[in-house]
Amino acid sequence: MKRVKYKMGKLGKYRFMKRFQSISSFLPDTRIATKANIKAMIRLYESLYLKPDTGTGGHGIYKIGRTKNGFSLRSGTASRHFPTIDALYRSIHSRLIQRPFVVQKGIAVLKHNDRAFDIRVMVQKNKHRQFIPTGIVGRLARPNKIVTNYHSGGTPLPLELLLQSHLKRDARKKYIQSIEKLGKTASEVLAKSYKTKRAFGVDIAVDSRMKPWILEINTKPDMSIFNALKNKTMYRRILSYAHITK
Repeated sequence: MKRVKYKMGKLGKYRFMKRFQSISSFLPDTRIATKANIKAMIRLYESLYLKPDTGTGGHGIYKIGRTKNGFSLRSGTASRHFPTIDALYRSIHSRLIQRPFVVQKGIAVLKHNDRAFDIRVMVQKNKHRQFIPTGIVGRLARPNKIVTNYHSGGTPLPLELLLQSHLKRDARKKYIQSIEKLGKTASEVLAKSYKTKRAFGVDIAVDSRMKPWILEINTKPDMSIFNALKNKTMYRRILSYAHITK
């Protein structure tokens, strides 16, 4: 079989998936990071994220927020303030022309012990070539950090634990199942373009109203985050599905 070269970055995936009604309402507004788009979107939303169009691990990500006296720009744990959005843009312009960036609506995500967290759902094909969720894990950000990625210092924890202060026991179980289902649906959609892929890592944020948002879908998902959990059941299951041949 001829190998397919995948060149679709975050913006390409967003535009492709936005066409499908089954997941379009779960996709946060995402655009190419031009000055005009940043200015327009910061008027619409409380915060924005600037992300490299291609790249993994949470590197090179910025968060823009509105403040009483202007705007804030955060990267890692550092924060700078600017009186105008034009001044803020000038400070990052050189970075944005070095490589393509996207600007995405910021989600006010749920927190655990005053630290933000999001979710990774691993979805893999079984021997019948059907996608099924094989793992789900919460990613707890380091204090005052804007990203939750494992390789940027995020802590992998059972989602059941992270949701304890937000949902009661029975509701938690149903909610986790709904997140797994969303991950499966999103993977099935993206697989219409990535037809030979057998696994996807779906990153999902949950807002204060418990609405899930699909932040990104990874076409080369890292399995090591599941090995970091004390309970290795999910990790072993993921490995067993990874060994299923086409």
